[in-house]
Amino acid sequence: MSKIAIIVDSSFAIPLEKRNRYHIMQVSLPIIFGDEAYREESDIQDVAALIKLIDEKKDLPATSQPSPGEWIEALNQAKAIGYDTAILMTLSSGISGSYQTVTNVAASYEGMDVYTWDSRITVIAAGHQALLAATLADQGVDAERIMAALNQLRQTMGVRFAVNDISHLQRTGRISTGQALIGGLLNIKPILSINLVLDGKIAAVGKSRKMSGALKEIKLALTEALSTVAYPVRITVIDANNQKLGDKWQAELQKEYPTIQFERSAMAPSIAVHTGAGAIAVVWEHDWQDLVRTTTINS
Repeated sequence: MSKIAIIVDSSFAIPLEKRNRYHIMQVSLPIIFGDEAYREESDIQDVAALIKLIDEKKDLPATSQPSPGEWIEALNQAKAIGYDTAILMTLSSGISGSYQTVTNVAASYEGMDVYTWDSRITVIAAGHQALLAATLADQGVDAERIMAALNQLRQTMGVRFAVNDISHLQRTGRISTGQALIGGLLNIKPILSINLVLDGKIAAVGKSRKMSGALKEIKLALTEALSTVAYPVRITVIDANNQKLGDKWQAELQKEYPTIQFERSAMAPSIAVHTGAGAIAVVWEHDWQDLVRTTTINS
């Protein structure tokens, strides 16, 4: 039986305690201020720390991707502790070149079977994909079946998020100038989505003058999605240093959908570079823990 390592990038926003519990390895994304590179988690722990650094430097950061050498180093570490197979998992290829990098690494790496996975999303929604993979690996499910389960989970995912200012996404090239026009008016909160079916790219799908109005629009999309499913759903509310509003959104959503499993999470700093502070996201999906159960039953 293969021993399978799960290796993710830090945008997956899986807390250290959970990574340790599920034996998930991580490669950090760099956050760039001019000529200086800071590591997510070790140097910049959360969005509040990112905002503090922006204020200190009087500059806006960019992000980069881990180098091929960093992924190779992680594979070497996995091999050294007894893994013979690895799944390299990255944030969406629609917003980063990381997936292409790990694909190239996997093609040339020797001594292990290396699979690659494009989450087509990011933050804890991608993290749930990793938790699914790690749990199945721990239970002895083979890599091919894990990849199939990941595809099954990704197909059920939907996301809407609202940002205070779309200029960050435009500045960092994560949304086109044409798409950015929707948020170019004063006091407009753009509502965005990520296309997990096709390319994992960000697109503007609506707008509101207030965050409360954004939540109403998101509820419409969520209600439509829930009307077609016949499996347990998990909804996660994610905030970028906007905990009070995130808690309020979760409370309102829980009141409307009392039978659904809810979770709260924080935006990874590397993603907040692009969304700006104050962003709120709502993700819905087939509950990954239920998929563990059904996958192991059918394996």
